[in-house]
Amino acid sequence: FFSPQDLLGKFKGKTISVLDGEVRAFLGIPFGKPPVGELRFRAPEPAEAWEGVKNATKFGNSCYQMKDVIYPGFKGAVMWDPNTPVSEDCLYLNVWTPTANKTNPPLPVMVWIYGGGFTGGTASLDLYDGRFLTQTENVIVVSMNYRLGAFGFLSLPDNKNIPGNAGLKDQQLALKWVSKNIAAFGGDPSKVTIFGESAGSGSVGFQVLSPGSQEYFQRAIMESGAPNAPWGTISNKETWARAKRLAKNVGCSTDPAEMEACLQKASADDIVLQQFYVFTKASILGSPFVPVVDGDFVPELPAVCLYICTFLQSHL
Repeated sequence: FFSPQDLLGKFKGKTISVLDGEVRAFLGIPFGKPPVGELRFRAPEPAEAWEGVKNATKFGNSCYQMKDVIYPGFKGAVMWDPNTPVSEDCLYLNVWTPTANKTNPPLPVMVWIYGGGFTGGTASLDLYDGRFLTQTENVIVVSMNYRLGAFGFLSLPDNKNIPGNAGLKDQQLALKWVSKNIAAFGGDPSKVTIFGESAGSGSVGFQVLSPGSQEYFQRAIMESGAPNAPWGTISNKETWARAKRLAKNVGCSTDPAEMEACLQKASADDIVLQQFYVFTKASILGSPFVPVVDGDFVPELPAVCLYICTFLQSHL
């Protein structure tokens, strides 16, 4: 149990077996308010404190996405399908810690960001189980969910509420949570490494380049993916064209003054399906909604930012 003085409230984790030992797991910890209603598409807000003891023994919901329908029954595809219920209420993270006494020196922390083309993925996949890395390397492992597809990357120009990159901001909020709270788990907030694969690796790159994220980690590992990859961003002109197509597909007006309110009331199932019908030209590798240059979280095109932006340059 952890006290409200350490965190937002008390919760109970569990001890799990791994290899020839045991680790502690704290699963499904909320780090952001459910991004529903007027919070849909917007930057995340920190989770609120709770009363009583929260059960942290099972994974939280996966963020809204579609399961594979192209290769039904094929294990190579099914293994990537979400293994917890999909929901817009999905901003949860997980912590695995060694069972060593808390009085030992604080441990290094590794924070995992999953891939999936910014349209799929979840921290609860068996492939991402942090117990093994925790046990073999004596580190604390953290993984988080972040919003996907239109829910995480819709951008409406000239709309201060929905400038885009909400999914990247979810990641940033989780990193802020780690920086503030990981000491309560025996972790060292001055030894945080973020790492990810594919779109998760691209996300790591965006966090490295983003001015508001750099204080929350010291090292970064990018595994097969970069923010300056062709699929990493789309132009503001293209994202606006796709936003209008999405609005039209779900029965909303394309008038900027009306679009936000209508899309926030649209069916989540409709959005997650219709987002794949917004392309204005053929695309093999592209995802419908991805990060954009918003002048804030992503200050410049990543390829430009690598030359002119001030960013975390050590231990990359």
